[in-house]
Order: sequence, then structure tokens, then C-alpha cells
Amino acid sequence: MNNKDLHRVFPGIDYTPINTQYPACLTNPPSQNNITRDMAVLSQLTNTLRLYGTDCNQTAMVIHSIQQLQLTDMKVWLGVWLGNNDTTNDRQLSDMYSLLDTYGADPFVGVAVGNEVLFRKDLTAAQLGTILTGVKQNLTEKKIDLPVATSDLGSNWNAQLASEVDVVMANVHPFFAGTPADQAAAWTWSFWQENDVAVASDKKNIISEVGWPSGGGNDCGTTVPVCPTKTAGSVAGISELNEFMSEWVCQSLANGTDYFWFEAFDEPWKVIYNTPSKGQNWEDKWGLMDVNRNVKAGVQIPDCGGKTVSRR
Repeated sequence: MNNKDLHRVFPGIDYTPINTQYPACLTNPPSQNNITRDMAVLSQLTNTLRLYGTDCNQTAMVIHSIQQLQLTDMKVWLGVWLGNNDTTNDRQLSDMYSLLDTYGADPFVGVAVGNEVLFRKDLTAAQLGTILTGVKQNLTEKKIDLPVATSDLGSNWNAQLASEVDVVMANVHPFFAGTPADQAAAWTWSFWQENDVAVASDKKNIISEVGWPSGGGNDCGTTVPVCPTKTAGSVAGISELNEFMSEWVCQSLANGTDYFWFEAFDEPWKVIYNTPSKGQNWEDKWGLMDVNRNVKAGVQIPDCGGKTVSRR
């Protein structure tokens, strides 16, 4: 818990414990010891975590780790995974209510119901709205005072969706826009302001994912499916990751931009989403650290002159 290369400069970190993908986690479940070690590391980067789902007891294990390590200011956005399967959605929502019955609101900052369901077209906007309304009503009946949100691509937010949540959470990735690393911080700010802050009215607005892969190719955006050269567009790499962080992290800390960095640790299981035929092999390489919690060689997390995040 005393790694000189880690600095508590991120207002939030996106986190998925290893071995929590359903149904594989039923036979190869997550380890409490592993999650506790993750928490020891994550506590040196942030005081707020965002989870994506509830399967295989992951949320309770995270809370247990926080309590055991006495991380008194660490809080969690309770994640509820939604897809196109009613059984999955019902299981996740049921788990959420059980967790809130057990722990109350205290360990949590809010409830994030669904991630990129509109982007994947797993649910329609109307279906998602119905679920969000139901969750808000149930929390009110349970006298649980937590904001309800959903996260989706920054380009998918509109006034109607914003009206159905307490917090607008937008995933904003300059890498997938084909933006060079030296322009990524400015692009992220402008895109977020124009597409998400603009429709949020007076509601709280958070960038729920922003980051940069440490390797795996380059991306030239949706209008150019295959980059003409290996150095065109957004290049995945350590130096590019460092450049984006150097221009984003400390400035965001200074001006109070609320965001979740994607992400602390690599997720090796995501290799299934790589497309080697197109030279796109970055899905499992978004971590500042590898799966064993080692800071990747060359990665430099800014120290922001010793300034650290405070409780939001």
C-alpha cells in the first residue's frame, strides 16, 4: 500500500474484478484475497470505484475488502449490468436490491443501471427508461437516498434520457474517435461539453469512462475503418497513454472535472473482442497496470504536485 509510482489523482476508477464474468465465474469464482489486494492498490489511485455488475458476489467482496483495509473514505458506484436477456436483467436487479437491503446506502455513491445498452442495441431507449423509473421508485419506497444513473456513449445522450436519471454518465473515448494523443485531452473536453453537459441541464454530469490503451494498434475513427498507416489516428502505446494523462489528469483535478479512468488493471479475458485481421488488438490492454498489479513499464502516473482527490 505504499507504491511510490501511484498517486491519488483520479476522481474515479472503473473496476471489474477478475473472474466475475457470468457464467464462467460459477465454476472459477473471484477470489476475496485477489479483490482485497486490488483494493489496496486502487486506494492509492482514487477514493471512488465504479463497478459494472453484481454477478458472483463481486460487490459484497469489494465492500468487505474496503472494510477490512479500513478505507474509510472509499465509496462505490453500485453497477447493474443490463443486456438483451430478461433473466440476466432480473438477476442483476434482484442482486442490487439485496445488496441495498444488506448494506443500505452508506458504502455507495450511487447506482449505475446499465452500461452502453443503447450502443449495443440490447434495449430500446423506452425499455431502459422503464427500468430506470422502476429503480428510482423502488429506492424511494425503500427510503434509500442514492442517485440513479445509466452510462452510455457520449453521443447517445439526449434530453429525454437525461430526464430519466439523476446523474448523466457518458463514456467518452478519444481513442475511438481517431484522435492523436496530443489532441486527446482537448477533444475529450469539447466532446463532453457539446454532447453531454449541454443536454444534462442542471443535473450532475460525469465522464464514466475515459482512458487510453497501452498497445494493440491504432484507430482512425468510424469514418475510416482501417487506418492507412500504423501511425495514423489514435495510436495505442505507453508514450501516447502518458501524453494523454499528462494533459488531462492534473488539469481535471484542478478544475474539478468528474470522471472515471478506464482502467486500473488489464482484463485479459477481453482478448476475445480483439480483431487481429484489422490490427485491432487493444481490448485487453487498457490498464495502467497488468493483471498482477504491476505498473506497466514506462507508465508515468502524474503526481499533480502532491495534490490529491477529495471526497465528492
